[in-house]
Amino acid sequence: MDIVNFFETLSGKWFSQRTVHNLASQSSQAGQSNLLIEFLPATDSDLAQACAPLGHDPSHIACGLRIHQDSQIEGETQKIEGTALMVVMTPTDAGAGTLVQAASSSPALQGNYRVEDDVLTIVTPTDAGQIEERLWFANPNLRMRTSVLKTGDGVQMASFCSEIRMGAAKAAA
Repeated sequence: MDIVNFFETLSGKWFSQRTVHNLASQSSQAGQSNLLIEFLPATDSDLAQACAPLGHDPSHIACGLRIHQDSQIEGETQKIEGTALMVVMTPTDAGAGTLVQAASSSPALQGNYRVEDDVLTIVTPTDAGQIEERLWFANPNLRMRTSVLKTGDGVQMASFCSEIRMGAAKAAA
């Protein structure tokens, strides 16, 4: 499966159940999210706008996603809501490439992706270290997602999400 096909399969309404484990404090926290994921073609103007601060040529955009998130973390009273964009730049012949992640509440991040054996791996450097995320499908309506935050001291946080497709995304008007 190539990256554009993989991103197309991510489109839809999803319910996510997440557990995050902080290795330093030996604590865990659970959370739930409702996600609405919209597939965006390479020509979507929001994708070009998200890539502009990082100097990417819009003609190299392969596709993208708009992700609306409504989350609740166990023990917290306030919900987390937001929208983010993921922009996939055209992959190399080996199926790897650059991925831009942009949210209105933070500066754009740039990482790398690859799809191998129908598993998407995204590696994103951050101020704290590096986040490595993996996504794969157990079946068309059930996907799994793991992430690990690695710092110079080793792995600091790990998370696991199981996500159930609740329906197809509504077509843009």
